[in-house]
Amino acid sequence: MNRAFTTFHPAVSFTFFAVMLIFTMLFLHPVFLGLTLIPALIFSIILNGRKGVKFSLLFYLPMFLLISIANPLLNHRGRTVLFYLIDNPITLEAVLYGICSAVSLIAIFAWFSCYNKVITADKFLYLFAKISPAVALLITMSMRMTSKLKYQLKTISNAQHTIGLDQSAGNFKERVKNGMRVISILLSWSMEDAIETADSMKARGYGLKNRTTFSLFKFDKRDGLVLAVISVLGAICLVGYFLGYGTLQFYPSIKPLDLSIQAIGLYFVFAALALLPIIIEVRESYKWRSCK
Repeated sequence: MNRAFTTFHPAVSFTFFAVMLIFTMLFLHPVFLGLTLIPALIFSIILNGRKGVKFSLLFYLPMFLLISIANPLLNHRGRTVLFYLIDNPITLEAVLYGICSAVSLIAIFAWFSCYNKVITADKFLYLFAKISPAVALLITMSMRMTSKLKYQLKTISNAQHTIGLDQSAGNFKERVKNGMRVISILLSWSMEDAIETADSMKARGYGLKNRTTFSLFKFDKRDGLVLAVISVLGAICLVGYFLGYGTLQFYPSIKPLDLSIQAIGLYFVFAALALLPIIIEVRESYKWRSCK
């Protein structure tokens, strides 16, 4: 099922994800991090369904716990000592900094998972093939390689299993031998696939200056409106960051949250930016239901 946000022009979608990833990496503030994490997780679940929920529990939760626990164990800066562990102080500042760092990293991963669903290989090539054809093709192939190799590895393993060469059966020596055979077949296949892809792209004139292309993507008024909204909201957030609203002092003591009118206004602006694809999805869903 195609989602509403995936129907926008690739330039609009790419700009949104680029802006959100940049701000997620720049902002080290609990309010901003919460405002980027929650929409990222919700949008990821919208795009991936139950698979997104399962991935969030199995991957994001352990990562959050690992980083949150590791930082106060390794970093003992801060004035507010909670307790001592093996004569090392565990400070409130280090705990909160670890939590914020974990939230930031998880939000980045969540936005990237949404990016991979929305910006497909053909959209990425459409955006960057004219600028740098070789680099665009290389990046596209690299991004697809992990999932492609995983699928092919499963296919090869199933084929080997049917002829009695299962790498999970037999003694240690036989399992190693069968496993190495599967890896060898996978490497041979990957090299052949790369050569076939390169020959195919060369035969079609990929990268030539005078080569004409056909594209299904058209930039219309709707795309222009959403791109303008992203640009305006992003510019306001960027100005707010340079004015010092995007970071919070953790060391040596935690600075109180800024609850001024300017700060609260910036919180709402960033929330509107982060929730933009969810608002679009909800609006489109409401339109479809009202038409029934």
